[in-house]
Amino acid sequence: MAFEDETIITQKPCIRKSLSFEGEQQKIEHTGSREKFSAYISMVWPEEKLMYNFYDEMNSTNTIDHLESLKSYTMKNGLWKRLILIWDNASFHLSKMVMDYINTQKEEDWLNIIYLPKKAPYLNPDERKVNQQIKSNICANRFYDHIEEQKTAVSEYLDKRFGRWYDDISYDT
Repeated sequence: MAFEDETIITQKPCIRKSLSFEGEQQKIEHTGSREKFSAYISMVWPEEKLMYNFYDEMNSTNTIDHLESLKSYTMKNGLWKRLILIWDNASFHLSKMVMDYINTQKEEDWLNIIYLPKKAPYLNPDERKVNQQIKSNICANRFYDHIEEQKTAVSEYLDKRFGRWYDDISYDT
């Protein structure tokens, strides 16, 4: 079983509470760049290991690409036969293109989708355990000169904090 969620990570610095001396405010030098990227993150439960992909935007095509990545890692070495994926009701999850893809996957019987109720992000552990932590621990109060630098920092953080579930698949089927 896996929970899936997406988040937008922007290069624009986000200011969060930080410790400073009275009368002094933290200054963050930046170029004004507003580049951004989207992270599709799937957390296998209950092990809390991650599989993620970075894209320029969130859309149906990238959603299908992420599902294809999940499929290849789920079926890796034949350890798993199917995946129960829990995700929200984002418009690109419900698009005709994605729904057609999901319906074709039913024939292979590797994917079951469960939709979370609308406006219930608190039911998805990815929201608080991963997305909020990325934005607080990696993006807040700092500016990355290049978006690739930021992607690397996010990737290293996720790998160190959670690990990748497809690197060491050894779960019971």
